[in-house]
Amino acid sequence: MAVFLPPPDDAERAFLLECVGTDRLDAFLTLCTRYGELLYETNESLNLTAIPPEAYWSKHVCDCVLALRALPDLFADGVRIADVGCGAGLPAFPLAAARPMLDVTAIDSRGKKVAFLERAASDCGLSNLHPVHARANELAAQEKYRGAFRTITARAVAGAPELVRECRNLLGQGGSLCVFRTESQAADEWPALLADKRVRAERTPEFILPHDAGTRLFLRIRKP
Repeated sequence: MAVFLPPPDDAERAFLLECVGTDRLDAFLTLCTRYGELLYETNESLNLTAIPPEAYWSKHVCDCVLALRALPDLFADGVRIADVGCGAGLPAFPLAAARPMLDVTAIDSRGKKVAFLERAASDCGLSNLHPVHARANELAAQEKYRGAFRTITARAVAGAPELVRECRNLLGQGGSLCVFRTESQAADEWPALLADKRVRAERTPEFILPHDAGTRLFLRIRKP
């Protein structure tokens, strides 16, 4: 069944422009519109998101690409990224759509969600997005993936200390784990991160999403 997906309004478009950039915005909006249509069509039979279509741009797309604005060096051209616990592809799909020179591996243990993301990437011609059905710690044990990534993103999965344990061996030396957090989540996890001598933790300021969709900050957890 076709689902109506409203286009981004002026506030959302202005926010996305800041994150994505003028040169890439139109192509990005086209890709994310098609992805959103697929997301909500599939959501009728497979639980992919609880966010309604009218909040798609502010609560999903704006939230995902805010990382590009907050920590731009983690998403420079040529960087190899893993998105751990990618689910239906958020933030993996918007990041790959915004930065076609990134190499994005989207990892999830739920096969049906990985299959959806494979279909969405193929349908949209997004050749820099590579869904993988696996657990992060399983991939870290494989030579192909061990130390292979400069940046790992995690948006709506485990706590930051657990993510360090699960993902640290996927990062190359000097790589960073970029964890999407609210202020309260960050406050709860900060003491454990500071106590972990294997990593160095930093946090960004809070950013406000359009239409009172909440605030977002990022924990950057570096592997020395």
